[in-house]
Amino acid sequence: MSIRFRCQHCHKTVKAPESSAGQRGKCPYCGLSSYIPAPVSEDELIPLAPEDEDYERRRKEEAMRLIEQDPAVVAGGEGEEPPLEQRDDVDSEDIQHLVVNYCLDMADGNLDRAKQHASRLRQWPSAAGRAVDDLLNKKTLEPALDRIPDKVLAGFLRELKKGIGY
Repeated sequence: MSIRFRCQHCHKTVKAPESSAGQRGKCPYCGLSSYIPAPVSEDELIPLAPEDEDYERRRKEEAMRLIEQDPAVVAGGEGEEPPLEQRDDVDSEDIQHLVVNYCLDMADGNLDRAKQHASRLRQWPSAAGRAVDDLLNKKTLEPALDRIPDKVLAGFLRELKKGIGY
């Protein structure tokens, strides 16, 4: 039987033999050392509380009521710049956050969200390519990305660059 756990550095799912429980092992993806937890039996799992459908319905109704009261909140408020999709002058700084979010989602295994970010970035290939290059060449420093090993981050950025056609 094997133990499945997430690497504490790259957050990929790793399998290790049960005999390794409680030790440290090298992640096959990022190569960094991670603690291998003891296996958890089914009786040790704590069940999730059932979803309160009535509470969720009331929460959504309240959100809709607030949106109806002040539509400017959804539109971005007054005096704000229009959404990126409505602008002609998008540059690398405007979409840097999309590149950062793509990398964070890739590292966390949120592949569908990462794919959505990449899809948005394809609308501005040259600006997105420059934003990726700035991160690759360390012209732009983003503290949120510090938790991703450099080699893994560079791999994410190279894949994104290919995916946006830059």
